[in-house]
Order: sequence, then C-alpha cells, then structure tokens
Amino acid sequence: MPSLISRVTPSALYWFGVGCLLFTVLAFAAAFLGGNSGGAETAMAVFVAGFVAAAVGATVTAVVALAGIVAFASARVRFVVLLALSVLCHPLLWLGLIASVL
Repeated sequence: MPSLISRVTPSALYWFGVGCLLFTVLAFAAAFLGGNSGGAETAMAVFVAGFVAAAVGATVTAVVALAGIVAFASARVRFVVLLALSVLCHPLLWLGLIASVL
C-alpha cells in the first residue's frame, strides 16, 4: 500500500497548519466569550471545553509546523513563522501569563 506521506505538498501542509491555527484562535475566543455567559456551571463547562479545544489545536499546529520545518527545506521560513504563531496563540501560555500577572 503506498504511503500518503509522499503525496503531501508543502502548500497543503502549510494550509492545514493555518487552519488549525485559526481553529485555535476561534476556540480560545469562544471559550472566553462563552465562559462569560449563562450560569456558573454552564459557563465553566463552556470555558473548559473551549480551552481544551484551543490547546489541542495549538499543539497540532506546532506539530505540523515542526514536520514542515523538517520535511520541506524550501518552505522552512513559512513553517517557522507558523510555529512561532502557534506558540504565541497557545492558551497555556496565556493562562500562565494571566495567572502570573493577576
């Protein structure tokens, strides 16, 4: 059975990573906006679900960016930028920042 990895192009991998990054940002925003509405239990459940989804999305983005850096030398700059954005948008970074400031 032929491998699907040989069919992956740098552009396809990059746009998949960008999609994961957009999912991360939207899930993170929905977690905070949804966490400020409804009753206490509902708001906390929405916040935790959105936060976990954003963390998973950011981690997948980082893995995709690392795979692109290793696999495609010609598009390395795009994947380095994607990796930097995935780290910057990771919700655990922001949670740690907010917890240390407040």
